[in-house]
Amino acid sequence: MEKPSRTNRDRDPSPPSLLIAAHCSTIRRKPDRLDTKELSAILDDLVRELNSSPLRITTYLNSLNESVKTLNATFPPALLKIPSHYFFTLVRNRIRHLLEQLCATNRLSDQEIYVLRNCAILLHDLVERVDDVSKILHWVSDATFLESLGNTLNYMSKGLKNSPNRNIIKQLTRLLSLFCDIQERLPLPLHQTLFERLLQPTINSLISPQYVKLFQNLKHDAPRFTEEQKLYLIRCPHFLTSYNGKHA
Repeated sequence: MEKPSRTNRDRDPSPPSLLIAAHCSTIRRKPDRLDTKELSAILDDLVRELNSSPLRITTYLNSLNESVKTLNATFPPALLKIPSHYFFTLVRNRIRHLLEQLCATNRLSDQEIYVLRNCAILLHDLVERVDDVSKILHWVSDATFLESLGNTLNYMSKGLKNSPNRNIIKQLTRLLSLFCDIQERLPLPLHQTLFERLLQPTINSLISPQYVKLFQNLKHDAPRFTEEQKLYLIRCPHFLTSYNGKHA
């Protein structure tokens, strides 16, 4: 995989829109004092601004990134009371788009990797903190989202000429961990075939030459696992052991 090049748009990114910057300032100023109604209204504004305004792609990405970074840094308690808000669907769609772009072009810019990272962190943390994961199934189990992650796992397991970007691998691990968490906490009758689209890509990863290579290169005195080892040797097996859908 090619290393992300620093293009002009990476070096001189456009700032977030004024409306989004103002809302992010409000969230940072009083995260614990935002009630559900006010936070929901802010997220409504963020979605409208991101979906309706004719923003340049760099402005769009920075506006979305600023919104997500702010929520990650403060994580207002009221956020857990509105896990079905469309803002999370918008974040999910951006992750899907970036994964599809990665598979199609073999690269993401530094800015795009940063957006992918922050979006993955937000969804991962939401899943980890929400009291009932069934509340988010309608957007987290979206077929195109699961397929984009599955296709990316297949893409990675084929073996790339260049070493994959560790920050991208880390986000794939984070996303797969999100689904492991859901599977472990979801009542058995609700599993059905929700995450079946990730089953074969995970199996493909575990029988790939990449898995064998990483396993053979394990060192007992290594200070820590590499990001690839965490994905292939820890998270992929974890997904299989937590899978409770069809064929389980």
